[in-house]
Amino acid sequence: MIDITMVFWVGAIGMLVGTVVFAWAGRDATAGERRYYLTLIGISGIATVAYVLMALGVGWFSVGERTVFIPRYVDWILTTPLIVLFLGLLAGIDRRKFAIAIGLNTVVMVAGMVAALLPGTTRFVLFALGAVSFVGLVYYLYGPMTASARAQADGIEKLYVRLRNLTAVLWSIYPLIWVLGPPGLDLLTATVGTTLVVYLDLVTKVGFGLIALDASATLHSEFDISLAGAEAEDQTVATGD
Repeated sequence: MIDITMVFWVGAIGMLVGTVVFAWAGRDATAGERRYYLTLIGISGIATVAYVLMALGVGWFSVGERTVFIPRYVDWILTTPLIVLFLGLLAGIDRRKFAIAIGLNTVVMVAGMVAALLPGTTRFVLFALGAVSFVGLVYYLYGPMTASARAQADGIEKLYVRLRNLTAVLWSIYPLIWVLGPPGLDLLTATVGTTLVVYLDLVTKVGFGLIALDASATLHSEFDISLAGAEAEDQTVATGD
């Protein structure tokens, strides 16, 4: 039988490898590109710390007969906004749109964590709130943020769409695991649920970054344009023009 601690160590090693790869790839980054690499490093770096803590048994919280892994939710609360930030930088959105997208994302993650910590059926009310917020976030990724991405260079728009689809599709699996796992209906064992989450985390964080690195030639030539577009839009909003 697979030891859940070993699954956490696999996640930690995978995230660490991703962090090293992103740091190495960004060693010669220009000022405009640096924000892009630092975001990727932050996503996998924070996840590395979270998985090490869980592998060491830190943050295992008992709620009745089930165990909630607090570092997992702290990881998501901190790293998913960075993923949204990365997508927003590609799309060239302004600060107001950033605030809306990251706000929706934060509601999803916090609601999921609080729901997991609650006993009884009350937790499903919080889960429903998170689910509704997730629908709003997906709408925002495919609506306003995609519209902004269309104004960017062709390579940037294509990369945004590719990463947006990866994120939206895989993020939609997490709620299903929550419902079927110990926090919800308890149809999946903690080990099976954790294994699925680790796999998804590696794809949505490290895989996300590797796809971005694969398009590094595009980013090297066009990422500064995307950042400049976002800054110009911010100035327009601030002045009311």
